[in-house]
Amino acid sequence: MILKETRTNPLSESRRILILGSGFAGIETLKDLQKEFNNDKNIEIVLVSKDNFLLFTPMLPEVSTGMIETRHILTPVRSFCRKASFFQGEVESIDLEERKVFLKHSIGRLSQPVSLHTHILDYDFLVIALGSEPNFFGMRDIENHSFTMKDIDDAVTLRNHVINILEQANLEYNNRELCSKLLTFVVVGGGFNGIETVGALNDYVRGTIMKFYKNIYPEDVRIILVDAGKMILEQIDKDLGNYALKRLESKGVKFMLNKEVKNVTAEGILMKDGTSIPCYSVIWTAGVSPSKMIATLKCEHDRENRIIANNYLEIPGYEHIAYAIGDCASIINPSTGNAYPPTAQHAIRQGKTAAKNIIFEINGKGRKEQFDHKARGMMADIGKRDGIATLFGIKIHGFIAWWMWRTFYLGKLPTRSKRLKVLLDWTMDLFFKPDVSYFTFPQSRRNYKQFS
Repeated sequence: MILKETRTNPLSESRRILILGSGFAGIETLKDLQKEFNNDKNIEIVLVSKDNFLLFTPMLPEVSTGMIETRHILTPVRSFCRKASFFQGEVESIDLEERKVFLKHSIGRLSQPVSLHTHILDYDFLVIALGSEPNFFGMRDIENHSFTMKDIDDAVTLRNHVINILEQANLEYNNRELCSKLLTFVVVGGGFNGIETVGALNDYVRGTIMKFYKNIYPEDVRIILVDAGKMILEQIDKDLGNYALKRLESKGVKFMLNKEVKNVTAEGILMKDGTSIPCYSVIWTAGVSPSKMIATLKCEHDRENRIIANNYLEIPGYEHIAYAIGDCASIINPSTGNAYPPTAQHAIRQGKTAAKNIIFEINGKGRKEQFDHKARGMMADIGKRDGIATLFGIKIHGFIAWWMWRTFYLGKLPTRSKRLKVLLDWTMDLFFKPDVSYFTFPQSRRNYKQFS
């Protein structure tokens, strides 16, 4: 069924601004546009997203270990929508020529939908902020047999898996060969996501074993990070990358650098040089790319299939109307000649610039602004009470960097209630043992029957 959405404002002079995506870039655009047009009845703002929440991704690894409760890093999109309308659904396609967006969503239960409905939304101004998804470089086996760390489902799934693996190893304690395979965890990717994931995973597995799993030998645990490059955290700094590597090694993490992954199966990972690691747990953090819908959109793309946008964040050929921001956009830094990295701080600033330029197009207020953002610094949490950071060119590591990471991101959580809840989670973690309960889904229970 295809439905065309009529505008809520029947006035002929009304304008509709359509924002696609509820990540940092999309929400920041929404907030600034609402401030400007809050009392303007001729301006309609609509936000579309497949999720009805803003995910605070910097704290995702801590959710995967249970340190932070799942909902504490999720903020409902509707809490931001004072003037705007919100539609939850998946963007199926975009017609830039006709200024139409095709949105689809299922009817009925998510697991057993009755039908699929498609809605057509027209627009006067469009902001594409649809983010990215894990990039498996076309290798289907890796996609099928790896865990990822990109959204909230990934964090919950990985936590359930890790606890389930520990329970299996505890039961199989007499079979040291099987236990070694069960207790081998491989993280692929030496960027921010991979390093923060491996640090959190290492602390959780080793700490949990000491407190709860007396049948598991600590020496059987292997936490391994694999990366195709010569160093980790190339985005931040060579010295800090080396510090992070040595600190993680001292905590038991093993590194395999200059190793390209050839394949991942249900029982292990194989490198291109023939090296193999028997295991049941591979976490893929080796890169992101835009969705297939973005890659096939009729506009210019870079080599990674991101939408090329000019320095006003406009899509060439659709200037003054369509904007691309966030992880799905390729915007050149005039100072370096390279595209801006897909980080939260850049996405937030791009959202502000896109909103400012749309405001200028509508009422001529202010001036049109080019995006030229210089990052103040970068930070990474590499484990409990340990981190690295660069701030205005100053290199910091250890406890101070970790404290800065927590202080900064705590302050960036969208609401006071979320900040308080996360602060309480961190405080509780200091005094109480980790929780080793996990969700058992109906599918998991059915799996036992196929072996009986």
